Amino acid sequence: MKLYIAVGSAMLVVMTLFIILFVAFYQNRQVRHLLALNELREANRKELMEATFQGQEAERRRLARDLHDEIGTMLSVTKLSLNQLERRLAVLAEQPINGGVDRDESVDLELSTQQVQKTRALLDETMSNVRRISRDLVPTTLERFGLLAAIEELTEKASTPDITVTLESPSTLQRLTTAQELMFYRIAQELLNNAIKHASATLIEVQFVCIEDAVRMSVIDNGQGFDYDDVVKDQRSGLGLRNIESRLSVVDGHVTFDVAPGRGSRVHVETRSH
Repeated sequence: MKLYIAVGSAMLVVMTLFIILFVAFYQNRQVRHLLALNELREANRKELMEATFQGQEAERRRLARDLHDEIGTMLSVTKLSLNQLERRLAVLAEQPINGGVDRDESVDLELSTQQVQKTRALLDETMSNVRRISRDLVPTTLERFGLLAAIEELTEKASTPDITVTLESPSTLQRLTTAQELMFYRIAQELLNNAIKHASATLIEVQFVCIEDAVRMSVIDNGQGFDYDDVVKDQRSGLGLRNIESRLSVVDGHVTFDVAPGRGSRVHVETRSH
């Protein structure tokens, strides 16, 4: 009887161990499966986000090309026609009054000349805005001269008599991919726009620092700040911040928002160099 009890107890212990090992193996397998599934989802999400941003950049290029090739050309032709009209009016205005142009017609010519000059000024402003929008859509300076030159140009354009935007950076940056440089540029655009339009900042500093194998960009302003949680919850106002995080996820970067209502903001964007 004791032998049977001992054998039965041993079998029970073995079965218990077997069940424990089976449950542990099953749970471990489930964990590995979930991890693999999450990795696959993350990879698919990154591919989707990357494709989305590539599509956006392609659309920006198309719009910039249309603005330059079509709208820009039409404006240039219109300006040439306007210049010809202005020269013709100037010739008519120089004719003596008794030579075929009476006083009323002379006054009309003068008013027409002034109107042409105003129209040309508006046309010049429109052409300038078209060029500016085209450059904003496709940062040619970034493609030709690199990230620091493009950011320097961006800070100079953002500066006004009432707003000071400065750039502090090393002479060169660690090697970055084209996608990383474009990511830094677009995020800098977004943060400068937020600081000027929404935070009413008058002093903004853009800093670049190389940290071991990473590059960090900080945008610091003296604006009125904001509540991060409240902004992110808003579908419209939080779109820019969510876009920043989405862009960084594609290049394995991260962002830190040091913000609060009533004080200046500090936003740090970092990604590994290659």
